[in-house]
Amino acid sequence: MASEKVLNNYYNIGGYNKPARIGYMMNMIRQLKPLTEDEWKIWYFDNVHDESYLNGLAAEMHDSIPASYAVSLQECKDYIYDVMFRRTFQGYNKEKLALQLLRREISHSVQEAPKEWDTNYFIDFYVNDRAGKPIGIQLKPESFYYGHYQYVVDIRGKMQAFCDLYQTSAFVLQYSVDNRTDRISISNPTVIEEIRNLI
Repeated sequence: MASEKVLNNYYNIGGYNKPARIGYMMNMIRQLKPLTEDEWKIWYFDNVHDESYLNGLAAEMHDSIPASYAVSLQECKDYIYDVMFRRTFQGYNKEKLALQLLRREISHSVQEAPKEWDTNYFIDFYVNDRAGKPIGIQLKPESFYYGHYQYVVDIRGKMQAFCDLYQTSAFVLQYSVDNRTDRISISNPTVIEEIRNLI
């Protein structure tokens, strides 16, 4: 069985997660609002790309991986399908739960950020301050920091660009998920208070 690290590495190198290749996944699933993963997958095949297109991506990915890794074409296909459908659907469900949590903890007026803010500034959600300016909110799992990915992904720089553009503030909320209940909890609740003090 190929390692997750190898598959993820070549998936990213090949740009198979780029909107130009597969579409704006989170934006599409937000608009569709599917109740099940199957509903999401069927809609995608009917409206965006069919299975033969994704199988072509899997073949391209497979060809890009050195033979020494002994990765099969089926493993590439399984990985692409898993990321695009299962993981995207799980992310969407967590996003819905997160929005409910933020509206409960901060304000009923918390909104999902436009896709451009997510792409350009790592802003997932926002709420307007007393002056009507958007306060940016980025949600990151605690595990993101365990892996030191913050040193690879320039979250701080991107969020600062958002703050400079809108003359506002932006915050990172860390969360954990109870796998038994799917309950999301904020790991740095003092940031919640900082945001509340601005609205």
